[in-house]
Amino acid sequence: MLNKNFNYEFQKILKKYKNKTAIIDLQNNKFTFNFLEKNSDLIANYLIKKHEKGSVALIQSNKDICTFLAIIACLKAGFPYVMLDNNLPKARINHIISSSSSKFFLSTNKNHNVILKTYLINKVIKEKISKNNKKHYNNVNENSIAYIMFTSGSTGVPKGAKISHKSLLIFKDQSKKNFKISRNDIFTQLNPLYFDNSIFDIFSSLLNGNTLVLFEKLNIYKPESMIRRIKYHKCTIWFSTPSLLIYLINMSLIQKAPFKSLKKIIFGGEPFPKDKLLNLYKKLKNKNFYNVYGPTECTCICSSYLIKEKDLNDESSMYVSLGKIWKPINYKILNKNKKRNKNGELILTGNSVAHGYAGNTRLTKKFFYNLNTKKRGYRTGDIVYEDKKNKNLYFVGRKDSQIKHMGYRIELNEIEVAINKIKGVKEVSVFYSKKNMGNIVAVLGSNNHKLTNEKINNGILKFLPKYFLPNHIFMSKNLPKNSNGKIDKTKIRSLYENKISH
Repeated sequence: MLNKNFNYEFQKILKKYKNKTAIIDLQNNKFTFNFLEKNSDLIANYLIKKHEKGSVALIQSNKDICTFLAIIACLKAGFPYVMLDNNLPKARINHIISSSSSKFFLSTNKNHNVILKTYLINKVIKEKISKNNKKHYNNVNENSIAYIMFTSGSTGVPKGAKISHKSLLIFKDQSKKNFKISRNDIFTQLNPLYFDNSIFDIFSSLLNGNTLVLFEKLNIYKPESMIRRIKYHKCTIWFSTPSLLIYLINMSLIQKAPFKSLKKIIFGGEPFPKDKLLNLYKKLKNKNFYNVYGPTECTCICSSYLIKEKDLNDESSMYVSLGKIWKPINYKILNKNKKRNKNGELILTGNSVAHGYAGNTRLTKKFFYNLNTKKRGYRTGDIVYEDKKNKNLYFVGRKDSQIKHMGYRIELNEIEVAINKIKGVKEVSVFYSKKNMGNIVAVLGSNNHKLTNEKINNGILKFLPKYFLPNHIFMSKNLPKNSNGKIDKTKIRSLYENKISH
């Protein structure tokens, strides 16, 4: 019986597109599928000599060709990989290493915050160690873990969803089908590699024989150069968070000419306000706009919706539809009594669902069920309703305090945990306001007059990435309490939400 893993699919693509450009790097160097094959083999065979199959690899998320070779090598050789955000605080890196049981680190340069056996990818390739070794990739089966994607955790620590090779292959097939990907499509790689959206960029392109154009983070803050790059390479598929598109709208940079080559504009990770989306739609007519939905725990995307202009003028719902759940994923909508209901929590089941959280049995049991079967289930925490007529889903809100902000999934409790560790803070309540495109608001109880916003932000950055920082910070001697003696979050919101000016 064939092992339909990543390498099985990659070899099929190699036979068709051996000399086709697979990746265009930041310096506009072009690398073929054959180049990826030969150089990833060098890394894979070298690692097989050093580590047992199944050992978890930590990969530094530099946007260079070596990083992509490391990803492919790990998938070939059966080493689940974790992408590392280069700017994470040391404490968070240590937690990721510990919970994922990472054994070694792959990078193009040393990272002194990572205390693991480090292999410099470019050095391994140059030495050509293992060049003539026999490959042993057939030991990786469809249920082997391909990667572990870390996302925000409700207990103040990140949690890593374990995604299998089978889930990944289902995903690439469904991407091709639902977005009608052709062999001539050229993908933009705008998303950070440690962000879930990058899974679409990498695997929907490479495993369907398409070209992937890399974009550095700097381009996002200098959008003119980013737009020039899209035009120069004639990119056809865009995928980003709505926040990036809204930023370009606000900067008056959305014009037909630079975006002429784009055929499909895909966005997800957070809701897109209809008024902004209508503006974009009118500026870039004759393009396909897709709203997508999917938790990290279900391989990046599990539904999509092709938007029509009438959807944007429909005032019956706040956001456009999430569309229909992709096959072969199954779903149900449950209310608090665990009965089927029009309005309720979305439950996803099937082979696209993650194999639980790495190193976290408690949260795995809380959010997953039937873990070792084909009917694996995941409780998303997303409240949705289904249109009875067309079966399209619509997002209503979150079951818990988890939010989507600037494309990142964030647990507000994580911010509270970090702030509570700052000297001088007695208590804290964090809430999310949808005013003015969304704001994270922190209200602190403290008698320390020397506790400035700068000190608070610096304290948060010791534990969390920059995108967790509150947009507004308010100070009070004491926070209001309810009749049970608990912090009254409802009253805090009513007191402070109106103070948000921008």
